[in-house]
Amino acid sequence: MTVRIICLLVLLGLTNDALSQIRILGTVVESKEQRPLAYVNIGIKEKNIGAISKEDGSFEINIAHEYQNDSLTFSLVGYKESNFLIRELVLDTTVLVRLKEKVVQLREVAVVGEKLVEKKYGIKKRGTIHFTDGIFKKDDSFEIGQVINLGSSPAQITSVNLHVNSSRPDSASFRINFYRYDADENTPKERIMEQSILQRHPIKEGWLKFDLAEYSILLKGSVLASIEFIPENKEDVKQIFYEVKLGGSSKSFFRRTSLGRWTRPPHHYCLYITATTSKEAPDEPDDTETLPTFTLKSDFSNEPFSLFVRLPKEYAKNPQRTYPVFYLLDGNVYFDPVAHYADKLTRKKRNTIDPILVGIGYENAYVMDSLRDRDYTFPRALPADGFKISGEGEKFYQFVKEKIVTHIDSAYRTDKVNRTIMGHSLGGYFVLHALTHHLSGQTIFTNFVAASPSIDYHTNYILDVIERLANKGENAERAGLFLTIGALEVLEDQPNGFKRLTEILAKKSIDTNAKVYKDWGHMETAIPTFEEAVRQVMHKNNSRKK
Repeated sequence: MTVRIICLLVLLGLTNDALSQIRILGTVVESKEQRPLAYVNIGIKEKNIGAISKEDGSFEINIAHEYQNDSLTFSLVGYKESNFLIRELVLDTTVLVRLKEKVVQLREVAVVGEKLVEKKYGIKKRGTIHFTDGIFKKDDSFEIGQVINLGSSPAQITSVNLHVNSSRPDSASFRINFYRYDADENTPKERIMEQSILQRHPIKEGWLKFDLAEYSILLKGSVLASIEFIPENKEDVKQIFYEVKLGGSSKSFFRRTSLGRWTRPPHHYCLYITATTSKEAPDEPDDTETLPTFTLKSDFSNEPFSLFVRLPKEYAKNPQRTYPVFYLLDGNVYFDPVAHYADKLTRKKRNTIDPILVGIGYENAYVMDSLRDRDYTFPRALPADGFKISGEGEKFYQFVKEKIVTHIDSAYRTDKVNRTIMGHSLGGYFVLHALTHHLSGQTIFTNFVAASPSIDYHTNYILDVIERLANKGENAERAGLFLTIGALEVLEDQPNGFKRLTEILAKKSIDTNAKVYKDWGHMETAIPTFEEAVRQVMHKNNSRKK
């Protein structure tokens, strides 16, 4: 059997070679008996480019021409990984992909005399407010995972469980994987067991249980337990909706393609495992989100605003010191992971000036999406934008300025000339709206962090305002802007408002650091942007201090 390679230059209306596509068709077989191998992960490692072989071993993958010098990886549990230079595949039309079985040494199993008990680890309880995420792609695998802390005692995994929020009339196939988790790098690493665990289940609302008792999986320490969704080779496949929760310090990861880079979503999956372990092994407490430090009412909203505050570790020991403040929008979602990251930097002594972190959220997170549509936008949306409520961004800005910042300054020892505001998506749009006030001479914030801002809102209104202010030539105080976007968003944004914004700001006294996260989409940029911003701003503060 052969792998047929077909090069197709799909120019997408452009002449840039980087956008041309290499289309690769083929079949993967087992090396000895030449039998087709199903569900082989195929792709470029750490990039959102991938495919998965069908039940007959055949596959199809489209790769941008710019990746021709990368390697295409073929990976399947229980087999040795194979890698091919893409440019060589293009030149050779008779390549046969054979995967060799991997010889795995069985782990030593310790037999203990004590009585074992079954315990649960992970997100075991659903919240009182329910949110869902869903699998949209049917032509490639998609993997979600939850970091599980098993402790130092060996535990035998008996099940993996995921809460499905709605039924669909058919079944679906899944693969269960376990990976080593590196706490220092905060990312999953290599697979830690070479067993192919494929199961097919009806999709019914409720807890979907993957029974693993027969596999004798013995693990300890921190691992990522993941569920890989196997694509269906048929038309009109309906997506699978599963439960997610906001807040909390637990760590979830996902990747869009078979061998892609793991990224952190803005939520956590309702995913847990059961395991039999020593009764002396510590229980894992339920992951709970931080409660608001206080609430504030505005004169334009019936919903009170929740404020979450994290103080520096040494705050009480340094009564004369003032501290920079980070104001974080969508606080219900992002406060806990960003606060946890700031704690991590402090423990590792990577920053000498620990910040105050203030998350700005809502009392009722269930209606948060509609309220952020209202509060983060200005002016009122056009009919084409499809917003039910919108346009109160100026009122919200004045509330942040006059009530929230004033309250924080009076309650805590703040550095009043060192404030940072951070937001993602529409929150990033509001950050740019706040920047227009700075360009007009109203200096409240000195650092602005906009992750994947919704620049195209109201037909690029914010770009026109910023350009007009830039052309006035007024001398605003110096400020810093960290502006990010995912490369996949750039491809979708043909007018490239992101590039235009950086060009406009080059005219003003704004220290702009623009970053494109390669191979990432809109939702992947939030947490990495906020974490990098904390590092950057604190490094700048350290330099000033020295």
